Amino acid sequence: MQTITLEPLRWQEDHSRITIHANDSHLAVYYQVTSPKSVETICCGRPVEELPRIVPMLAPSHHLTAALALDRLFKVEPPELANNMRTALLQAQYCSAHLRKIYFLMTSVQDPLADFRSSARGFSPRTVSGQIPGKIMHHCALAQEAEDILGGRHDHPLTAVAGGVSRYLKEGHYERLTDICEALLPYTQELAEFIRTAVLADDGILSAWSDFEIPKLAGLCLSPDGQPAFTGARDGLREFGAEQIGDNIALQQEEWTYQPFAYLKEKGWQGLDQSQGLFYVGPLARFNAGREAVTPLAEEERQRMIACLGTPPVYTLKAAFGALAVELIQAVETLQGLNSPEKLAGPALRTIPKNNAASTWAALEAPQGLTWHQYQVNEAGIVQAATILDSRAANNALKCMLARQLVGSCMQRKEDRTLMKQKAAVALLPF
Repeated sequence: MQTITLEPLRWQEDHSRITIHANDSHLAVYYQVTSPKSVETICCGRPVEELPRIVPMLAPSHHLTAALALDRLFKVEPPELANNMRTALLQAQYCSAHLRKIYFLMTSVQDPLADFRSSARGFSPRTVSGQIPGKIMHHCALAQEAEDILGGRHDHPLTAVAGGVSRYLKEGHYERLTDICEALLPYTQELAEFIRTAVLADDGILSAWSDFEIPKLAGLCLSPDGQPAFTGARDGLREFGAEQIGDNIALQQEEWTYQPFAYLKEKGWQGLDQSQGLFYVGPLARFNAGREAVTPLAEEERQRMIACLGTPPVYTLKAAFGALAVELIQAVETLQGLNSPEKLAGPALRTIPKNNAASTWAALEAPQGLTWHQYQVNEAGIVQAATILDSRAANNALKCMLARQLVGSCMQRKEDRTLMKQKAAVALLPF
């Protein structure tokens, strides 16, 4: 039995690797998360008001999900200003997260340090090689600046609190957000065109993936009314309300990975060889829902993507990256529409909480996919139990399936370990 380990895998949110056990008659492939991150355990025993500052260690959007859960726990409705600031922060998070993934894709084929390395060796600088990744990262920095303005910090936001937000925007922030939006909007349109013509085209960057299909699992995302909805391969799945996510989705822990697998309780855990009960979340699930974009320029781009990729649902790696481009434009348009003193200013920042309930929940369509929190608290407001579902668990089964499919294909073609690892990083990147 030969054992091959591909590690570390680039661009994954958690430390992970692919372990391969192979002989002449058997091939076993495992996508493994190699370090635990039990935020739920950290939450227990803490005052519930602290959670919006604890859970962002998973991803910045968890900050907003926790704040929504606190609103429901304390039965308070945030003022319009607070809702607008939270929405604007979420859009900035979409921009930052999606631009990073597109940047990572580009650096898989273009070395962002090629100019530096060539000049260090005494050769003429190759200015073309770094232009596209550099431009993407410049605009990603602008999106992160918008996160700083709206959230206090882009990597670990802290402004959303129970009942609203903790501060007003400072003088000059409206003008700076206007400058950022005016730079981002034309660039996201330019980038979407580049993705269609240079990435998704038959001879584009992803041409080597033209025969690579994503497993046809059901996608799960929130509908416009905030309720979970399945897209694509439904397999007779029964839909349920957002408040019932915890009653209908369970987590299965396997001994060979620290990351549990999310599955639908009604189907039971049948392992990774059976797709029933498994699902995925994220931009591709939202694209495959087939719903119109909420902003005009994003809808125009969605129609162009459909002409390029086919009518949803589409289960290809190209569609997963194309969905990022559509959501980028939508996020910038939405952020631009919110950026005015009339919408981001007001007499009240927060509705002050008084009494808390014993339990709460919240669901949010985050950049990475559907995020859901549930907390149990005692009379003193101390967290007794916390359950968090996000793309890590929801997409864990899909990532394992992608790893198996990719490794099998690479071994059939007798591709070396380095190329196999590079392909695996790109295949897992959109999820």
